[in-house]
Amino acid sequence: MSTSIKAFFVIIALVAGFFADDVMSWLNSSKPSIAEHCQLSTKACEKEGVLVTLNRDTAQPLLPIQVSVEWPHSEADSLHLTLEGYEMEMGTARFAIDQISNGQYQGDVLLPACTMEAMTWVGKLSNGKQSIDVAIRMAR
Repeated sequence: MSTSIKAFFVIIALVAGFFADDVMSWLNSSKPSIAEHCQLSTKACEKEGVLVTLNRDTAQPLLPIQVSVEWPHSEADSLHLTLEGYEMEMGTARFAIDQISNGQYQGDVLLPACTMEAMTWVGKLSNGKQSIDVAIRMAR
């Protein structure tokens, strides 16, 4: 075999090895099903004993939406809500939902603007010991 063919195969092997981890991660990554998430709206969503409601059925970009949570036996001073775009990569949005009374939490969520007419934000609501999967539908 000629030296140029050997060099070509060596370069191909090096490039394949360099990107192998990224390719494997991409092939093995799977989006969580939205059906597994608690769909937040004005109707209370119950998951693992936690009730979550919004003051509107659909969030709008750059307009605060109020999140109310009933989390019995939670001793946390605040809850942590982490959201990511489902249909579009928008980064991670983090919010604190403050305790207003024993087991009752409330806070505002302000989602960024997006080029799509509508999208879903999925993530986790956590008290530091336990977390539930949540989803918020956003439309212009």
